[in-house]
Amino acid sequence: MTRKKTGRYFQSPLQQILESELGRGNSIRSAADWPPRCIMLVLLDRPFKRRHALAPGMDFKRVDDPHYWQAEYSIEVEPGKWECLACGF
Repeated sequence: MTRKKTGRYFQSPLQQILESELGRGNSIRSAADWPPRCIMLVLLDRPFKRRHALAPGMDFKRVDDPHYWQAEYSIEVEPGKWECLACGF
């Protein structure tokens, strides 16, 4: 399921990273849950425009898998429930 491509997607500091990326010209390819781990996954069309500072508890990972995405920021917002922001190639 794809959600609208504007507005608030995250409860966490990932929202600030998303807004920064959108302000730099990146765009949302898709936004939906990604069970079982992510209650929200937003995938951007292009690579992150810059490296963003990590908030407490936030992780950055280079995935480099063309079947999925290039890199992601993620944070656990509730026990066992994560929000994820990923970028395409």
